[in-house]
Amino acid sequence: MAEYPEHDKMHLIKNKSQIIGEFLEWLVEKYGIVFAHYPENNDFIEEFPYKRKEQWLAEFFNIDLNEIENEKQTMLKELREKTQ
Repeated sequence: MAEYPEHDKMHLIKNKSQIIGEFLEWLVEKYGIVFAHYPENNDFIEEFPYKRKEQWLAEFFNIDLNEIENEKQTMLKELREKTQ
């Protein structure tokens, strides 16, 4: 059976990540607060950089989402092989 280091890391930070994610959702729902900035030479606010909440959290906790997907594909392959 393969090892899944990114999933292991994700499991270790799950509770912290969930609390931060809920807080970010609460800010938007309660106060309409979103992360934004003024780009150089522009007076209009833009979300910067635009990312899904999951992407922000993964970056903060140093989780590689591409590697998570690779590990998921490996898990699925192993499951298929076991059931054949």
